[in-house]
Amino acid sequence: MPQVKRPQANGTAARWQMTARLGRVTRALVLPLMLIAAPAWADWQYLETFTDPIDGYNTRAATTTNADGVALHFYRNPIGRVYVLFTLPAEGSDLISDGPVAILTPQGFASKEIEARTSPGRVVEYGRSNGRALRDRLWHGEGDTPIGTLRNIIDAPVLSATFTLTSGDTVQTEWDMTGAGLPLAQAIGISIDGIAAGQEWETAASQALLAAMTVCQFPKLDITCVQKVTACSSKISDERDIDGFEACVVEGD
Repeated sequence: MPQVKRPQANGTAARWQMTARLGRVTRALVLPLMLIAAPAWADWQYLETFTDPIDGYNTRAATTTNADGVALHFYRNPIGRVYVLFTLPAEGSDLISDGPVAILTPQGFASKEIEARTSPGRVVEYGRSNGRALRDRLWHGEGDTPIGTLRNIIDAPVLSATFTLTSGDTVQTEWDMTGAGLPLAQAIGISIDGIAAGQEWETAASQALLAAMTVCQFPKLDITCVQKVTACSSKISDERDIDGFEACVVEGD
């Protein structure tokens, strides 16, 4: 258990929605290939489908769970805003749902206080808590380069948090951010530390995989071809190299 101490869619959102719709069909066909070759990035994972526990929508997410059993997720909502979600272990007191509920501290950067409200604010978007989970918006999602607290979290080696519980206790915990770059880039659709990502890149990668698999199916299904495409798909999932994937597929033909 953690240590306890006492006392409206904009332009980017529209593009996000459009590419999400366009990608559904291609992802349904090529996702098995991506999963087969998916690398392990420390304790961080990329989830193709994650359900927001507050509002119930499905999205993509980057996630990790620390030694205290507290899960951390990053994802976009349907209109492109970027959120962080903290989920406590099943046992223990709940998070408060109204008032200052958490303080986030990316190591080496300024802290951010999260204030939760039971009802949405008219102007300010407050944090939301259902007792076991806390969600807060980190970035408006505009452009390709995150700013503010999200940028600080990405650049920090460790993220620490202090939560306020209904019992009156505070819970302190932290997450190692090592290996978060690729899962975050995939989930949020941004480029981090030179890692190829973003909606345009993901669409191009899906199209390249789909095109290769289509060749394997005509005039009849070629199992050897499918096996080769599967093996070469690591060029995309591991190395983020579409050109390398295409070269791998045609090599030896």
